Amino acid sequence: MSGIGRSAMTVELYYFQPLGTNSGRVYQALLEKGVDFVPREISGRDFEHLKPAYLTVNPKGQVPTLVHDGVSITEGALANEYIDETFEGPPLRPSDLRERWRMRVWSRWAENDLGRCLMMINWNRVVPNFVGKRTEAEVLEVLESVPDPDRRRSWLAAWRQQTPPEMMEESHRRAREGAKAVEGHLRQHPWVAGSVFSLADIDLNNFCGFMAMWMPELVNDTDTPAFIAWRQKMEERPSTRTMRAQSNFNLATRGGAATSNRPALAKD
Repeated sequence: MSGIGRSAMTVELYYFQPLGTNSGRVYQALLEKGVDFVPREISGRDFEHLKPAYLTVNPKGQVPTLVHDGVSITEGALANEYIDETFEGPPLRPSDLRERWRMRVWSRWAENDLGRCLMMINWNRVVPNFVGKRTEAEVLEVLESVPDPDRRRSWLAAWRQQTPPEMMEESHRRAREGAKAVEGHLRQHPWVAGSVFSLADIDLNNFCGFMAMWMPELVNDTDTPAFIAWRQKMEERPSTRTMRAQSNFNLATRGGAATSNRPALAKD
């Protein structure tokens, strides 16, 4: 983590690697808007977001945080609308009010429905490798500093590989249904909000755009051609190319959870 601290009259973005989900959505919005910002990578492996220096920036210990003129702007969806309203550049929200409504509906769904079930699946794949060779005592000590108790329990369950099977199956079911919903919608509209590119495309790209790579059984040329065509348009955007070039995907391996040989821990 480089230079945690607030600088006046600047735009800074504290973010996780790899660039995706909440970090990616704000990073890409800044790129699309053409905002000159200072990128400040937070090391998730070292749990820097839970250390005092970062907690002065975001007391909830959540990432990302946009800092503009010394003021912390949190919550990815709200930060992105702030970016669009505050800075000059191409509009990221439709002028048509119905399309703006559709943008917000799909942005919320991409984050809280499809994105959440995909994160549940992915957490259980990568958290053991992400945590590394820390002992049980070290992991519990780190998790004690997580301000959100729900997030603390989710991390612990994923690390112990104790997420209930029925919860995992429900996540997979929602992923299947979600891929179908995106396909049906994009067969009717060139962009998520409708006729124009918007924050909803940024959100779907960052929360769900990796499905073609990690879940080809759900998102592929045969079953979801409209989803694939939209994803290709997104991959060709300069903002996506820049973001991909800056991303470290070695921090998110697909088979991490399956290869973990960490011994089972005693239950609470």
